[in-house]
Amino acid sequence: MQKFWTATHYSQFDNLKDEHLLQMAGGRKSQIFSRPKPVPLTAEHKRIRESLPRSFDWRNIDGVSYVSPVRNQGTCGSCYAFASMAMAEARVKIQTNNTQNPVFSTQDIVECCNYSQGCMGGFPYLVAGKYAEDYGLVLEKCNPYKGVDGKCHTQQNCERHYFTDYSYVGGFYGGGVYVHTGDDIGVNRFDPFVITNHVVVVVGWGQLSSEEGGTKYWIVKNSWGADWGLDGYFWIRRGTDECGIESIAAESTPIYKYMK
Repeated sequence: MQKFWTATHYSQFDNLKDEHLLQMAGGRKSQIFSRPKPVPLTAEHKRIRESLPRSFDWRNIDGVSYVSPVRNQGTCGSCYAFASMAMAEARVKIQTNNTQNPVFSTQDIVECCNYSQGCMGGFPYLVAGKYAEDYGLVLEKCNPYKGVDGKCHTQQNCERHYFTDYSYVGGFYGGGVYVHTGDDIGVNRFDPFVITNHVVVVVGWGQLSSEEGGTKYWIVKNSWGADWGLDGYFWIRRGTDECGIESIAAESTPIYKYMK
């Protein structure tokens, strides 16, 4: 169906039930039944796009990385928590010029956030945005990740780090590069069980050489461990809104005074 990427086998998934795979892909309660439409390119969008470099990667800015390490969500449907915390961590590192390197608690989100459904799923707009602004985020050491639902165990005296100006990024800008082929492929029809919304973090972009086809792609951080994909990352085609990656991206801004 496509020549952009090749499937491979990961033994850690061998004994997982369908429900576990669904959890890893976002969880039943983070389903999106109608795909949002990207905002049309404006003249300002086009001007900005044309001014950008051919490639960019927050993992290597003059030899310095502004991205926190890849983590593993396990079979809990907490990708929304991991992606939201990874985005928050990177933005603190960027805003403080890497002088602060927090790792925020994903378990606090799973157990304590009343804007999500724990291991059953959630949406980053509400977690990285509303929860981070209303209640603040705590560090990993305050409530280490267990990957299960349960009573909120976050200590009350833990320092909280707040964010603001959360919003959808908006706009439409356009290694194995993931391309969605649809599921109508005859006898080999792929059954995705249910439509889910897996949450990940975009850390940069690039473009294959002309000899390789010149395909533009996003560089994306996943939460299935560093042994998966390209050291925990993957590429997905850029400019065609693959799987809604350009139409439902969310962002928020650290409040610096709380990072001291």
